[in-house]
Amino acid sequence: MENITRRDFGKLLATVAIASAGVSAIKPLFETKFAKSQTSAQEYAVPVTCAACGAACGLLFVRRGERMYLVPNLSHPQPGMCFRPASALQLWNHPLRLKKPLKRAGARGEGKFQEVDWGTALNEIAQKLREIVQKYGPESVAFTRHDHMSWILPFIASVLGTPNVIGHEGTCHAASTAARRFVLGASGPTSVDPDYENATYILLIGRNLDAAMGHVRRLAAARERGVKIVVVDPRAPNIAYSSVEWLPINPSTDAAFVLSLIYVIISEGLYDAPFLKKYTNAPFLIKPDGQPLTQKDLGQEGAAYLVYDNATKSVAPHDKAQDPALDYEGEVQTKDGVVKVKTAFKLLIERVAKYTPEVAEKITGIPADTIRRIAREFAISRGVAEDGWYTSRNGNDFDAYRAILILNALVGNIDKRGGLCFQESSRFPSTCTIFEDRIETIIGYTLPPVKAKRVDTLKYPETPGSFDALLDAIIEEKPYPIKALFIVATSPFHRDVNTEKLKKALEKLELVVSIDILPQDHIDWSDYVLPDLMFLERSEIGSVKWSLHAAVWYSHKVLDPPPGVDARDAFWALMEIIRRAFPEKAKLVDYDERYADYHAFEHYEEQFMDTALKKLADLWKLNVAEIKEALETNGFYILKKKSYETRPYKTSLATPSGKVEIYTLRALRYGLDPLPDWKPPVYKVPQAPDEFYLVNGKDNVISSHMVMVKNAKWIVDRTVWMNPADAERLGIKDGDVVELEGLDNGFKAKAVVKVTNRVKPGVLYTYAFAGGRQSKLISGEYEFLREGVNPQWFATGKVEPVVGSAPTNSSVRVRRL
Repeated sequence: MENITRRDFGKLLATVAIASAGVSAIKPLFETKFAKSQTSAQEYAVPVTCAACGAACGLLFVRRGERMYLVPNLSHPQPGMCFRPASALQLWNHPLRLKKPLKRAGARGEGKFQEVDWGTALNEIAQKLREIVQKYGPESVAFTRHDHMSWILPFIASVLGTPNVIGHEGTCHAASTAARRFVLGASGPTSVDPDYENATYILLIGRNLDAAMGHVRRLAAARERGVKIVVVDPRAPNIAYSSVEWLPINPSTDAAFVLSLIYVIISEGLYDAPFLKKYTNAPFLIKPDGQPLTQKDLGQEGAAYLVYDNATKSVAPHDKAQDPALDYEGEVQTKDGVVKVKTAFKLLIERVAKYTPEVAEKITGIPADTIRRIAREFAISRGVAEDGWYTSRNGNDFDAYRAILILNALVGNIDKRGGLCFQESSRFPSTCTIFEDRIETIIGYTLPPVKAKRVDTLKYPETPGSFDALLDAIIEEKPYPIKALFIVATSPFHRDVNTEKLKKALEKLELVVSIDILPQDHIDWSDYVLPDLMFLERSEIGSVKWSLHAAVWYSHKVLDPPPGVDARDAFWALMEIIRRAFPEKAKLVDYDERYADYHAFEHYEEQFMDTALKKLADLWKLNVAEIKEALETNGFYILKKKSYETRPYKTSLATPSGKVEIYTLRALRYGLDPLPDWKPPVYKVPQAPDEFYLVNGKDNVISSHMVMVKNAKWIVDRTVWMNPADAERLGIKDGDVVELEGLDNGFKAKAVVKVTNRVKPGVLYTYAFAGGRQSKLISGEYEFLREGVNPQWFATGKVEPVVGSAPTNSSVRVRRL
């Protein structure tokens, strides 16, 4: 196997297919690096991957002399181009960009800093970190991030000896991820996705595909094929135009709507009975205590779940029955006596009977006739309901997404062409593999096991990440103290609920270190701030997310930081802190003073990409040089095309039953209801004429960093939307300033109103991440960033038990100023 270095990666070995990106006039010239000294006559088109949001779209970086811009890489499995990469070069050379390491020179929150050199910052952080770890243990140190560094941070944390790498999934996809785990045995948003290219009917419930431009392209293609698209949302997202039908639903009532669809489909016999019988646990017999009937209950050997077999008129193991009954109810003689049992499907029928269309209309605001029509259209067309990404809204979202997954299963459209499909896994290796007695790293070194458990999973055992639980651990020092926090390329004040609680936690910490490129609000609360690289300044590799194919991507480093910006790779900065604090820990992974030289660190980092590619080549029995050349040339490599009807047809699912679970057995572990139900939101529901739901979301111009560029002043909407009927009733006109007061926490803030019929009456809408910037480091022509509101100011902070989903919607009172 040949060695793969970043310098090798920098070389392009073949012509990029520029014509496919619409820039055929450019003649590509390939060089190792794109240094500022290159002549204006040179022109380039190089594949990069956007890191401005979690979609990781494939792009081409184009340079014509001194002119630079980005265009979509249309041959990429996840092509995309939106406001974010279009503004990336403004971000690269942003006047507010963090230029030097900063040390706090005032109280936390004041935003007063002094510039220091890298050596001073790293040494002082390391000294404080060593004191904290010696006193409280390594588990007292936590890292938080969003997408950036998600691959490498587990390695860094493992070297230090802490389990606490905790992201912000709690306000993003925690609800839908837990639902996928319970119903399908799947995981994060990319593990399951609709097959948009072949779909016949698409139902989007609380899901705005504007946020990922690859999806917008797929929807556009679907509309060209005449596919019906229905959007269910309190506000009309950008895609809700033309042939797209918008159903303005009352906030927090998605579960009631979907359960009503299920009611209609079942009551009218529109479900796929053969699929339910063979590939789901709908026929399982359930005892009065909610537990499934098994062979053990009958005193038999084995632990198989039991069903009633219509063919033999008797109880039988689910995998042996010829014709499992879906609607059986009766008595079974067990070793402990006679028990009454019902099938899981019959229990589902009883549950959804609570949500006839007439009842659901009163809850959701969607007419009963519309509910019936959508249910029939969906079932007859064998539609697909999107399974959710940015889904944590109201504190009852877990049940909504369980219901959505069950809806897909009800029509038998799981892992079928045009259905809700499992992604082919790229099997991209992790940087750390955890064993009970050790941790194996990707680069071949063994670390001692981390004994402590993540503080958020101790509180919410099914959460993919709950930052709110981390705040609790900081404030309450339970289950153990958290004393140091590293905040890497994320924005806690705009991303997580209960901003006052966040301030309290930051005040209590003994060390707060932020690594970023722009002054997000939490920067003001940090002891040290380290300037990071942006995605155009670093080489990266990863697994393609929003594609059903198994694929990997590579992003070339195409720029150095601009003059005056002494930004460094966050990976290097964190490893240097550990080395200076605990040289003995760093040596366990062969990291020593050689790499104090920032440029020498490149050789250390190369091992990770090199080994990842070699492991992929071995797993897929491919030539590593072939993968490397494709990545360098095209920016991606498809390892395996999507194969349909594999799971659960040929391969069991990672659920307790191995099947799609209509009745989620995993819920029984925690005393949760195994069937979804609708519950009111965890925040106060508006009652008075001046009270409104305040809902939030994002689209293709919204990310924590890209909303801060200069042209965002005119493009990013920082208003609060109000329906014309509400505006007329309250005497409010477009452009008026109002005061919003949180019904739950009394927080007050001013906002400009946009009067528009794109939001349902009784509902206000504002973009997340866009408004209400408060950092003292924002100045001059960027004062416009302070306009608008941050929806997290009004959020209750009440988190769903077990799954850790934190609601970002709320209710407010409106007063015209």
